Amino acid sequence: MAALPADAGGVMGQEFSGILREQILIERQSAGRDAMGSAEAQFETIGEFWAAAEALNSGRGEAGESRSALPRWRFVLRETQAIRPGDRLLWTGRVMVIASVILEHRLLPKTILLAEETR
Repeated sequence: MAALPADAGGVMGQEFSGILREQILIERQSAGRDAMGSAEAQFETIGEFWAAAEALNSGRGEAGESRSALPRWRFVLRETQAIRPGDRLLWTGRVMVIASVILEHRLLPKTILLAEETR
């Protein structure tokens, strides 16, 4: 197996950058209060990221669960530890919930998000 050239990380990083064409916004629910003091759902922006998006198969049709029919997506972005499962992902007018976050440390460190659209 041949060794990678000394500048391979930079070249591969540039190639990785070329596939990150979608801009996504990540938000996290925070506790807030309205003027009357009642609990109110508020979202705090975690950050905007460039990502590659890929549609996944919807869940198993034979499962008979309505949740299984929701569209699912995989997003690949540069490594970040700021995103958690349960965070909200906004992309091209779609609202999704992040089901899982995978940190991958192979040749290029990256974060892989699996998200489901919400109704």
